[in-house]
Amino acid sequence: MTPENSAELGAVLGTIVGEGALVTAARDYYPPSRMLKRSFTAGLMSTGVSVIDFHAATLPEVAFAVKRFGAKAGVHFSVTPFNDNSIQVRIIDSAGIEITGDRLEDILSMFESHHAVRAIPTRIGWVTYAEYIHDIYASSATSYIDSAPITAKEPLVLVDMNFGPASEVFPNILSSIGARFIGVNSGRPPPNLVPRQLPSLKTLNMLGELCKATGASFAVALSSDASHAYFIDDKGRYVDPDIFLAIVALMIPQGSRLAITDSASRIVDAIAEKNKLSLIRVKGIAGDIARGVRRLRVNLGATDSGEVIFPQFSLSPDGMILTAKLLEMLSTEEVRLSTLVEAIPEASLYTLELEADQSVAGKVLDAVFLEHTEVAVAPGMVKYRVGETWVKVHQDLDGGKIYVSVDSSNKAAIEIAKKEYERLGELIESLK
Repeated sequence: MTPENSAELGAVLGTIVGEGALVTAARDYYPPSRMLKRSFTAGLMSTGVSVIDFHAATLPEVAFAVKRFGAKAGVHFSVTPFNDNSIQVRIIDSAGIEITGDRLEDILSMFESHHAVRAIPTRIGWVTYAEYIHDIYASSATSYIDSAPITAKEPLVLVDMNFGPASEVFPNILSSIGARFIGVNSGRPPPNLVPRQLPSLKTLNMLGELCKATGASFAVALSSDASHAYFIDDKGRYVDPDIFLAIVALMIPQGSRLAITDSASRIVDAIAEKNKLSLIRVKGIAGDIARGVRRLRVNLGATDSGEVIFPQFSLSPDGMILTAKLLEMLSTEEVRLSTLVEAIPEASLYTLELEADQSVAGKVLDAVFLEHTEVAVAPGMVKYRVGETWVKVHQDLDGGKIYVSVDSSNKAAIEIAKKEYERLGELIESLK
């Protein structure tokens, strides 16, 4: 992607929303994101669309602002989960939901055919810089949280901002709801850092040690755009996203409706049944979950990639709201996160183990991520669909091993796991 075709892509979106429309835009701290957002904004302006530019802001803020300002769309630029040579462009519709795959295909088709309608010079769009979005979002987020039990307990939480723009808004939210916090990897990334959207395994290990040393209630590591959140419990253990998704099922009252991704572990079904929840599985990404939430009037939506949607606040996944709601639940119930983790039953998995050092394992995950269209990702983990089976490939947190896992109750899935084990073994050998 270059500034030239980013501008043309912006012109295509501007053509779709129409002259005179309003679009919100933001990006992470990665310089290519800034460059491409500026050219995309120029493309929008060329079609007569006005832009509210939030500079560096999180994806949840962009989605929140779409509804707040009555914009026709929002766009956010950030580095991708596994490849620092790629930029992720997420387009939000007027409802504050990431657009569908079909809608994206229409945009790409118009882009390839150079179908953009430019405005005459006197009707070119305008850019308004609105850095106050952080204050508006923080104020709204604070009012959504029941802060009384948090203020009474004054819990300590460790927060890895992952060198993202959450560092400009999340501290204000945590302070306002009465939590104490220690922030790490805050502000802009150092020049020598290779950025990734997801926190590194090294960071998760560090947070685990800090949790044990400080006695924190838990630690949370955000994605660079703050849409995802990954947790370390008070005993310093990384909470697998599938396990945390089961804990999410405990965050809503009995009788509620919960929408989750089809790739999520069947553990969630057991917890939902125990908590008397109506569980709805949806194929696709967080945007598909959000559409299901809105259409079916679901109380909560979540993925096994660390994304949770609170529809009463926003239809965008929001790691900051998730962290605050977890603090609210733990403080209200007077329970520790480790206690909840230990109460979740173990998944019945068939698992095969491969030897691979940290650098090779990372390249394997990169390759797996790029070769599949239906994926779920988390730090050191990729799930992908093979036929009707979801295969989970993840690294050992300490490095040195890769695990290939499937549902052990499915004989066909076990055969698929064996084939994937052999295929990945050959890939590892070729990368050494």
